[in-house]
Amino acid sequence: MMPNIALNLGALRELYRSREARPSEVVAEVYRRIAACPLEPVWISLVPREVAIARARKLEADSLAAAKPLFGVPFAVKDNLDVAGVPTTAGCPAYSYSPPGNATVVQALVDAGAIPIGKTNLDQFATGLVGTRSPYGACSSVFDPRYISGGSSAGSAVAVASGLVSFSLGSDTAGSGRVPAAFNNLIGLKPTRGLLSTLGLVPACRTLDCVSLFAQTCHDAHTVLQAARGFDPRARPVLARSRGWPGCGAVAGRRVPIRRPRQAATRVFRRPGSRPSLPASHRRPTRPGRREGRN
Repeated sequence: MMPNIALNLGALRELYRSREARPSEVVAEVYRRIAACPLEPVWISLVPREVAIARARKLEADSLAAAKPLFGVPFAVKDNLDVAGVPTTAGCPAYSYSPPGNATVVQALVDAGAIPIGKTNLDQFATGLVGTRSPYGACSSVFDPRYISGGSSAGSAVAVASGLVSFSLGSDTAGSGRVPAAFNNLIGLKPTRGLLSTLGLVPACRTLDCVSLFAQTCHDAHTVLQAARGFDPRARPVLARSRGWPGCGAVAGRRVPIRRPRQAATRVFRRPGSRPSLPASHRRPTRPGRREGRN
């Protein structure tokens, strides 16, 4: 057992580099944690333990695999994205089907060395922001079981926040990735539409759907994004063109402090070239106890 290992990407990379642990041992520890985790129901289905360990051992046997950016990194997938060999339900048992292969974004992560562990719970068909609208049960916040986890990518957020996996995939159409990230103190990244392929994603709204990421740090989210992104002409929407990708390395070392609302708004709206969208009379802050429009 390895009960004290951290699963963030930097910690795993150092463990593997120093040969203090192997991917198969980390995967075995992940399944031990899942079995012992009191937070229910994070998962709808799991990749069989022996299958995941076999994938880890295959990576260990490949002399070139250690150079992959996500070598031996365990991750979870929201159950509206296809994972080969595991049913996709979108939170609806009657809808369940067996996909012919991985979603494009899942395959990109597998190609980068990551190891899928299982499919996570969600508000049914990704239509909810609470994490309680699932026939598989209601997820709760990692901070207090009396609190909701947020949704719809409930299980994906809780799996990362509770230390069961290094990162996870969710989806975000109108907050389904960002809300549970905020409720569980995670980085929740909603990329530009089209940057991550939606092929293999059960649609909620094709014109707005995005595959989102959950991670413990900005660095981890950035690393996963770099591995997962790619132009996919088969996916809709096709907005991230093949002409090249914008640089996004600057986000890797950033922290995400919580500022007072007025500080945050001032910082955003006073950037060079920005314009206030309201008349001056409406931009003046109102003093406590004073109603707008009255002297």
